[in-house]
Amino acid sequence: MPKGVDRDMKVKEVMSKELIVTYVPGTVKDALRTLAKHNVSGMPVLRKGTKELAGVVTRSDIFRNPNEEQLALIMSSEPFVIGPDDDVKKAAKLFYENRIHGLPVINNKKELLGIISPRDLLRLVVERNNRLVESYLSNVCVPVYQETPLPVLMEIITITNESALPVLNDDLKLAGIVTDGDLFKLSHIKESVSASNLGLGDDEDAWTWEGIRDVLRLYYSTSKVDLPQVPVKEIMVVNVSKAFRKTPISEVAQTMLKKQISQVPVVDSDERLVGMVTDIDLMRAVYEKE
Repeated sequence: MPKGVDRDMKVKEVMSKELIVTYVPGTVKDALRTLAKHNVSGMPVLRKGTKELAGVVTRSDIFRNPNEEQLALIMSSEPFVIGPDDDVKKAAKLFYENRIHGLPVINNKKELLGIISPRDLLRLVVERNNRLVESYLSNVCVPVYQETPLPVLMEIITITNESALPVLNDDLKLAGIVTDGDLFKLSHIKESVSASNLGLGDDEDAWTWEGIRDVLRLYYSTSKVDLPQVPVKEIMVVNVSKAFRKTPISEVAQTMLKKQISQVPVVDSDERLVGMVTDIDLMRAVYEKE
């Protein structure tokens, strides 16, 4: 029988066993460097010298507490978890209802076995080609105007904790999308942070920009680096993957997998922004019945 959401599929069939973790006791700086180096948004925290899960730390935890040094003080010590023999529908429901991007998979001794993310379940959404995007729009969408100065944009990103914002032009149409990573591709910001005590290390060239931006963003929040007074339109991405209300969610899931993105703007026939759909929004299609 082919794998699909109508068959009982267990978490252990799709979870990742290639674990990226950090440890307590430990520092926030070390945790951030691990997140950035491997380009992940969160990871399990283990008790040093064991496989026992102590908590979970995410980029958001770090950005909300930029001046805290001890990891134990900012991590979630009672995270959502799941077992290897649980149904993937349970994981999908936890993702959707709690808006989280990762679930540690543990045994009855609370030892870490793996981790599962919405991306691991997107291929199941591909099989739902009879469902449309209009039923899966995000409750939150934070558009910005293309003339918004970069310092204002960074403040919006910091306040909303959204890492990707759709950009509108003078005609109120979708003109592009901007991320915090786009901000930090500015050379003088890179030079500033490279000289800081959050330096990226000797192997900086091996890091992706998506990872480097984590260190840069924390440096920005603690040091208030000056961003140039240029409009968003100067740095935004204009070649955006889009969807329409009647686009099948299977197509959106395929786009997310192919381009390794987690959100897609939704527009109408006049390129007016309708909203956003994310990989977490699509998780509802995994556990809901037809």
